[in-house]
Amino acid sequence: MKRTLLFSSIIILLSCARPIEQEDGTDSPYANLPDLNWEKGIEIVTWNIEVFPKSGQITTDKVAMIIKTLNADIFCLQEMSSESAFNRLAEQLEDYTAVYSTATRYSNLAILYKKDSFSVNKQSNVLSNHTYEFASRPPLRLDMTFTDGQETDFTLINVHLKCCGSGFSRRKASAELLHQYLTELKEDGTSNQIVAGDWNDDISDSPSVNSFNMFIEDTNNFNFVTWDLANAASNINDSYPSYPSFIDHILISNGFFDEANLGEVQTLRLGDYITQYDATISDHRPVLFRFIP
Repeated sequence: MKRTLLFSSIIILLSCARPIEQEDGTDSPYANLPDLNWEKGIEIVTWNIEVFPKSGQITTDKVAMIIKTLNADIFCLQEMSSESAFNRLAEQLEDYTAVYSTATRYSNLAILYKKDSFSVNKQSNVLSNHTYEFASRPPLRLDMTFTDGQETDFTLINVHLKCCGSGFSRRKASAELLHQYLTELKEDGTSNQIVAGDWNDDISDSPSVNSFNMFIEDTNNFNFVTWDLANAASNINDSYPSYPSFIDHILISNGFFDEANLGEVQTLRLGDYITQYDATISDHRPVLFRFIP
């Protein structure tokens, strides 16, 4: 399979915005955010919201407005540091069902999904016996059915791999475990797989220092839809701009290869449009993958 997917043009965020007005009739600071929803499509956003909520209720309110306005089907969230704050966020998002992992005591994983577009058949934390490799953050798995178009079953996994220190060896080990796990799932008939999250490493690294060679080399079965963004000559769309690097990825299995060829991937450069984004929300940018099943 060709590594470079035939995506439609990557759109710089906000090029097709729909205005939002405040009650007093003035433009909202979120006026330029686009509606990401595709009719009969699935939109998945992965977003590390740094130590959520880093500025308390200010962060919670801003994130709620961003999610409402972006209107994507699924948000895979990392670094949910407060379950109570996440619950307050979920209360503002009446169109979404909230899933919060309690498998760790810090930097938890969470997923928000449109309640009218999906049903969840099973929720689990996977590879929980490998807490060291996964930095005490076992991946969060949802087995889902898309019901708002061509009915489609798929497995969604949210990850947050190890950073820093002993990060390389532990990331590599966790990726090998994840590759084996997903391969066994495929052998058991689960061919529609999506893994989204903060992988904490750049897939564009040379093989000698690449944490994810096992996925990159297995082109018959897996593909990073974020490949082109991560390998771009410019850093303008990096998901972690302060380094800069592209470390927030979305991986698919071959059950979705054809759909991905007609899909779209974007880095959502929220900091260009939301005042004090880095200070009050996150040091990561969200990354979007959307396709029609």
